[in-house]
Amino acid sequence: MAIFTQHAVDFKTNPPLPEGTFVAINHSPLTLRQLGFNMLVELTTASEFRKPPLNRPLASVIVMAHLDTGASTTAIDIELAKHLNLLAVGKSESRTAAGLQTMPDFAVDVSFVNTKLSPFRNLRVGSCNLGLSFETENQLKPQNFGMLIGRDIMSQWNIIWNGLSSTVIISD
Repeated sequence: MAIFTQHAVDFKTNPPLPEGTFVAINHSPLTLRQLGFNMLVELTTASEFRKPPLNRPLASVIVMAHLDTGASTTAIDIELAKHLNLLAVGKSESRTAAGLQTMPDFAVDVSFVNTKLSPFRNLRVGSCNLGLSFETENQLKPQNFGMLIGRDIMSQWNIIWNGLSSTVIISD
């Protein structure tokens, strides 16, 4: 179990949470309401592409990811895909606030930093313009995310979102 907060907290439930459960606690319900839920993820070159015949080098970055219940599939920032030198594996159309867009798809490995949540290997993700900033001082701010976690990933999880206590519990 992982607990994320700005202060150490002794957190117990009855019955106990399953091993590998990710727990995030904020100090105010306003944070969850204003920003939604964001978590750290590590994105790496898809493991399938690191094998022969492609033998792509391992590229890795840790960024914030935003749980987006309106997204059917997970997507990464297009500049992040360029930064990781990912290979496009096709294209797909997405309905966005800016209208219908056709963007490249990529394959990545995704793991969830400081949790025991199961990683996703060779996951096909879409891309979009999230405005990710690579400036060191802004990199880990919750509003500066490089990935939208869509329902393709969320459908594999049990998610409890308690807005009143500003708590999110995720288990797989």
